[in-house]
Amino acid sequence: MKLRPHHILCVQFLPEGDIGRGREYKDMETRVREIMRRQDDTLIEVTEGVDELCGPCPECIDGRCNNKFGDEDAVRKWDARVLDGLGVSYRETLSVMYLHTLIRSKAPLPFCRDRCPWRSACRVFEKGGN
Repeated sequence: MKLRPHHILCVQFLPEGDIGRGREYKDMETRVREIMRRQDDTLIEVTEGVDELCGPCPECIDGRCNNKFGDEDAVRKWDARVLDGLGVSYRETLSVMYLHTLIRSKAPLPFCRDRCPWRSACRVFEKGGN
């Protein structure tokens, strides 16, 4: 599975729920969450730009995010901050188990504290961070 950095991080801390992006998106989000919960050797490729979760999103137009909270340019900046915070690179392929260990050791990232537009809904701070 190919996921962009903020999806790798955030799917573990944002609550599930219908955010109005349609059934196809919701199904893919559920699939991503299930994969990320496994904590096994399933491989995730860190991808730059639109990923498998973005694909069915109605806010993804012509291969670019058009969300009102952040367009593709803003999202790419978020992704760069998450990459830096986790110490991973684009095109790396990592196991879900490794990603869990990495995220639990580093979250919340400075981006989570200072820049994330979703921090009010995020549970990253419940894991013991400030």
